[in-house]
Amino acid sequence: MNTALFVTIWLALVAFAAAEAGRRPAFSGRAPARWLDAVSLAGLALLLVHIALAYGVRHGWSHDAAVRATAQQTAAVYGIDWGGGIYINYLFALVWAIDAWQWSVSPAAAAARRPAILWALRAFYGVIIANGAVIFVPGARRWIGIAITLGLIWIWRPLSRGARQPPVAPPQP
Repeated sequence: MNTALFVTIWLALVAFAAAEAGRRPAFSGRAPARWLDAVSLAGLALLLVHIALAYGVRHGWSHDAAVRATAQQTAAVYGIDWGGGIYINYLFALVWAIDAWQWSVSPAAAAARRPAILWALRAFYGVIIANGAVIFVPGARRWIGIAITLGLIWIWRPLSRGARQPPVAPPQP
């Protein structure tokens, strides 16, 4: 079961990064990748499976135990005995779901967000992923998190001047 716990989160994060790559064309006026919605939904589903497995395998289906374990991990890494990080993980799943829904409903509108909103979302995602996949991960698995984080930085790199065009709606089937 521990293997499933780790595999689900790593696959979820790879799907998240792939979905972000699939959105990139929309920022230069082209349609986003057709597979975007399926990959994003699969990643989100894997994240939810990971959360459920963590509760069952690690915390005996006890939210209090999960909060205490989160507080212990946070104290070990940052020196602060705070279990609120678990709620930030829930927020991550919720924001991802809302963001994926917006891209599904109107890719053009999602791509046309004000830059401050776009970069705030990316900063939020980046901090959560860097913490969850690099800082709080021991051993060799940390390299997977570093690769995903660096991949996201590359995917999120700004478009060159003049490359940003008004977004267009994807072709209708």
